[in-house]
Formats: sequence, C-alpha cells, structure tokens
Amino acid sequence: MEIIAVTLAGGSGTRLWPLSRKLLPKQLLGLTGDRTLLQETLRRVEPVIRQQNHWVITNNELFYQVKSQINALNRGRCDADNKAQVLKEPEGKNTAPAIIWAAFKCKKHYGGDSIMAVFPSDHLVMKEEAFLQYLKQGIERAREGSLLTFGIVPRYPETGYGYIKIPENSNESIHRVESFVEKPDYQTAVNYLEKGNYLWNSGMFIFHVGTLLKEASLYSKDIYEAFAGIDPDDFSELSDAFKAVRPLSIDYAVMEKTTKACVIKADIGWSDVGSWKSLYEVSSKDVNGNVVNGDHIAIDTKNSYIYGRDRLIVTMGLKDMAVIDTADALLVAPLEQTYRTREVVDRLKEQNSRMHIEHVTVERPWGRYKVLQKEPGYKIKRIIVEPKEKLSRHFHHHRSEHWIVVKGTAKVANGDSETLVRENESTFIAAGVVHRLENPGMIPLEIIETQCGSYLEEDDIVRLDEGYIV
Repeated sequence: MEIIAVTLAGGSGTRLWPLSRKLLPKQLLGLTGDRTLLQETLRRVEPVIRQQNHWVITNNELFYQVKSQINALNRGRCDADNKAQVLKEPEGKNTAPAIIWAAFKCKKHYGGDSIMAVFPSDHLVMKEEAFLQYLKQGIERAREGSLLTFGIVPRYPETGYGYIKIPENSNESIHRVESFVEKPDYQTAVNYLEKGNYLWNSGMFIFHVGTLLKEASLYSKDIYEAFAGIDPDDFSELSDAFKAVRPLSIDYAVMEKTTKACVIKADIGWSDVGSWKSLYEVSSKDVNGNVVNGDHIAIDTKNSYIYGRDRLIVTMGLKDMAVIDTADALLVAPLEQTYRTREVVDRLKEQNSRMHIEHVTVERPWGRYKVLQKEPGYKIKRIIVEPKEKLSRHFHHHRSEHWIVVKGTAKVANGDSETLVRENESTFIAAGVVHRLENPGMIPLEIIETQCGSYLEEDDIVRLDEGYIV
C-alpha cells in the first residue's frame, strides 16, 4: 500500500508583506533558517514518506522556482535523482479541486487503497519527532478507511483559526470529529480553551484515497465528476476540469460532511505563520525579547521583530513592534496589528502597483535581476545568470536592449547570429529581434541591461519555447 505526500505550494503570499509577495510567497522564503518553508516541509516528512513519493502542487508562476528549490535541497545527495515531483495546477480553485485531482492520480498509479498525506507548504512544525509519531499513527488509521486531519492543541485563545470539536474527557490521540467550528470571537475562543475539547484546524490531512473519492462523490459530486472522467496526467484535460469546477476548500467539500472524519490531537509546536506576530512567537529571541534579522542597533527596544538586510536599522523606545525593511517598502506596526497586511495589499492593487507582486530584486529560476533605475523611455537592470543557465528565446515589441557584461562571459543569440560577449564588452538587441541570453561558464554572469522604448513593462515579451520564464 503506497503512501504519497502531497504538498500544496501555490499560495500567493500577502500576510508577511513586504517580505512575502505574489512571485516570492512565504513558502519560498527562509524565515527561520537556511532552508525555506517548502524545503522544510519536504525534509520533515522524509523519515516516513520517501521524497520520490512526494508531489508538490503549484501554479505556473511559481513552477520553476519550486523546482529550483527542490533541486537545491537535493544537491549533493547520493540519491539526488529521487526527488519530489512538481505538478502544475492549471488555476487556483482552493484546496478541494487540487486534492481530489491528486487522489485520482494516486488511484490511477497506486490503487484505491493508497494513502495520501496532504500538507500546506508554508507551516512551521517545531516538535518534529512528535509530528512523525502522529503521522505514523494517522497513516495506520487511514489504512482502515478513515479521513484524518491534524488538530492542534491550542496554546491561547486564537480567533483566526477554525476549531474542531472532539469528545470530552478522552485520552486517545485520535478522535472522532464531533464538528468543525468556524473562527470564533475572543470570548468563545477563551471558552474553547477552558473546555479542553476543541483543537485548532491545521489544514494537514491523511486520507485513504478510495474513501476520499467515495465521500467526494457523495458530498461534492460536481467536483468529483469533473475529474472522474479525465486522465489525471493529461494537462489539457486537467485544464478543462479546473475551468469547470467551483473554488472550494476540502473542509467544506468533504470533511465537514463526511462521517469518516477523525482528528489527530497533536502537540507539535505548529504555526501557520499567518502574521509577523505569529512568526515572532515561534522565533528565538534575545535577552530583550527581540527577534532580529540583519544589522540592528536597539536602544530601549523590547519584544519586537526587526527585519532588514539592506541597511542598518536603529530603533529607540519600541515595544511590541514589527519593523520590516525591504529595498522598496518599510512596514512599521504593532505586532498585534500585523494581520492587517492584507489591507495594504488591497490598497496596492487598487493603485495598480506591482509592490505586492515582486521585489526590486526579482528571483528567477535562472538567476535574478534588480531594477536600478526607471524613467520615461528607459529602464536599467542588473541581471545575474547562474552558471549553465539560460533564458527562453523571446522578443519584445516595444523596446530595444543594450547589454554590457560586467562579470563572466555571455553567450548571446541575436537573430540569426550567436556570439560570445566577454567582460567589458557589449551588444545591442533591436526591438522585434528574437534573442536569448545564456551563461556557458562556471561563475555567475553579471550584465547591466539598458532598455529603451515607448513601453518597458515586463509583459512586453513573446516567448518562443518552453524555456525558463524571462
């Protein structure tokens, strides 16, 4: 009976703005160490579920970044080829369509008795040994035909989570679900904490695949039927299925209706990292209760989260504050108010700003670029292409490009010609000409690009192959 881990990694990233953005959401950030939250999710379950049995579902915009992070996690391992498989979701429709699609894929390849464990890619688990023990127990119960979720023993009266009610006075680690409860007000959350038979709903699951599909056919027939009639490995058919279904969470689609639901009562040091406050709570602190990332001088500053990598941050007389500094945005707010970053993102959308989408330095699978200056008629970028990487073949309608190589050697396809451009040399790409930039060397290639034209936005691009996103 095969066990498959499915990690959902298509989140857009608004709650940890300005560090997390649509094209670099929190699952792709290293918030508590050298590894990103996605990499930690893959690594954490590997003692129980081997990585080659791990599927990561993401969207088109993040696909290559996710692949790059998986490759980085496996670099240097003797079994580096046995890594997680990245699956592209045609469009985001909440969790139910993605999970039901994955269940049909499991059934096709491993049969209806296979087990599927589902994890968000952006959660923290501090007590890993305990987590692995609960995971093993949950897999054994799922073999009997159950649908399980992880319920977290609450540490305080949280109003931002849904809750799961379990029987009173039970000492078992796995319980029958009595009911799912919506996010409560504060006093109700206090009552739940006092009663002791309410758990936080974590969004982590362990499913018997055959049971999940049967229950989906009963309680979310439209979603079930959309995927039942297709080949789950055919992207064209999959795209049609995703277009046809409504957005719905797996909780609403199945778990809140089924009689097969069980919950693992888990004390695993869990956090969904839903705000800067929640990240502060699970991070290591100095003697003054501060969490500091970057160069910081603190004068009479206590119980605060300070982040900044580009310059010195000096704080005076702060208490219970978040100071988050990036190259193009600064957030200063009481930790208790940091859940309101969604409001900031909504304002930026109204203003047609790209500051909720990408950073000044934009990560790409082949490297990165930083906009140094932008004025009407021209834009200047610093571009770094990693060794042996290349961009896709493409052209622009409205701009020409001048490239000066600062470090390394560039292999440039420019129309029908292909040349090597070395340090202190330059080349010119006219508007409308098909071109490609490649780094054939062993050190990072660094170039300065000057764009000139009437329209200089990133969507002025026509890609001609399936190479990396430019």
